[in-house]
Parts: sequence; C-alpha cells; structure tokens
Amino acid sequence: MIKLNRTPCPAYLSDDKVKQLTEEFINTGASVWNKDKIKEALLKLSNYKCAYCETELQIEDSYMEVEHFHPKSLYKSEVVCWDNLLPSCKKCNGNKGNHDTGKEPIINPSKDEPKEHLCVEAARLYPKSNSDMGRLTIDALNLNDKERLIDSRFNLCNLVKETLECLYHGSVDYKARNEIKGLLSACSAGKAFSATTSNVLHNDPYYSDIKQKLKDNNLWDEELEELDINTKKIALDPR
Repeated sequence: MIKLNRTPCPAYLSDDKVKQLTEEFINTGASVWNKDKIKEALLKLSNYKCAYCETELQIEDSYMEVEHFHPKSLYKSEVVCWDNLLPSCKKCNGNKGNHDTGKEPIINPSKDEPKEHLCVEAARLYPKSNSDMGRLTIDALNLNDKERLIDSRFNLCNLVKETLECLYHGSVDYKARNEIKGLLSACSAGKAFSATTSNVLHNDPYYSDIKQKLKDNNLWDEELEELDINTKKIALDPR
C-alpha cells in the first residue's frame, strides 16, 4: 500500500449531483456510485491499482469496484462523497465488507501514510510495533493472502533481485544505465506492488553499489535521481 494524493473532486460530482444521488440511494438503494465518470476519476487517483493491495485493476479477475471507506450501509450520507471513495479490487472490497472504519479505523491511503503503520519482510506485510491500525488493516483486508498477494509480491521482488545481481556483475555503460532506469520505473508508484518492490530495491546492497558506479562514470542523471527519490518515498520499511 502506498500513499495516494487525493485528486480534485470530478466535475460530475457537483453539490447538486451529490445531493440528488444521495437522496436516490437513501430512498431506493440504487447503485448511484457505479458511474463511469466516478470510476475513471478513481482509477486516475490510484494509478489504475487497488488502493489497498496494489494489484492492477481492469484485468481478468481484478476489475475495479468503487469502495466506500466508511461503508455505505452505515454512513449513507457519504455514499458519493468524493473523500469517501476509493478504487478497489473485488477481493479487497469484499474482505472489508461492512467493517466500521468510523469505530475501528484502518489505513485510508488517501489520508494516512501507510509507511507509518506497515512494514515488510519476505513479501509479507506486518504492522509496525506501535500501530494497531496497521494490524487491523492487514487483518480486515487479508493483505497477506498467500496465493493472491504474497506469491505475486515475492515473484516481482525476486525479479528485482535477479536484475540487480546481473547488473552488479555486468559492465557499467549506457546499457546498464537504461536497465537500471527500467528497474526503477518497474518499482514506481504506477506499478503493481510498488511499496514492496521498492523496498527490495532500496535495501539491496547491489543497488547502492550500482548507483555509485553509475555516478562515478557520469551515467547517473537527473532522470535517475528523480526515479530514485520517488521510489524511495513509497518503499515500506523493512521489518
């Protein structure tokens, strides 16, 4: 999970429209949130990933659902409140269900900084020692589902380590520069499981060595520096 910057409310959700849709939901129970204009805005908010588990959305078995951080069954007046909406995969939305986030808060990635509550080891998420919110988030969303999440995280993290090992033992040239750029891009916020892959990247000694060699050979440029900074920002701390 990474921090999401809440984008401006889409023009579709004007004050009058919000009032109309909220009244319609309260009176009829209609799926007033299931609108393409809302979904499109939410997908852009999260880089086309589930806001919770970071799986890519709009692919087989992982299509997007509009998730109500405060459940619509308990907080009906927030059914189309922009600040209450997140893009979610079907699994996370189903796991969270009607969990009362007002009484038992979990991480809201558009408001909270996940790094303050979560850490990672061997592709598993753990709560930081002082974070009940982190523990509850992992449990409520089942963020350590082995087949769906842990195995997928592990495979990507293993690919990061294999790539770094090859680069470490190879030549320091423009090809290596382009390959490290590709690796940094693969660990960036727009990619699946970026909080975990960026953790592996920035905590691997091979990466530090490759980075220094590129600098020594005047191959480390502003583009790489920006990618380095941005991926480090989203990397979960090691357990």
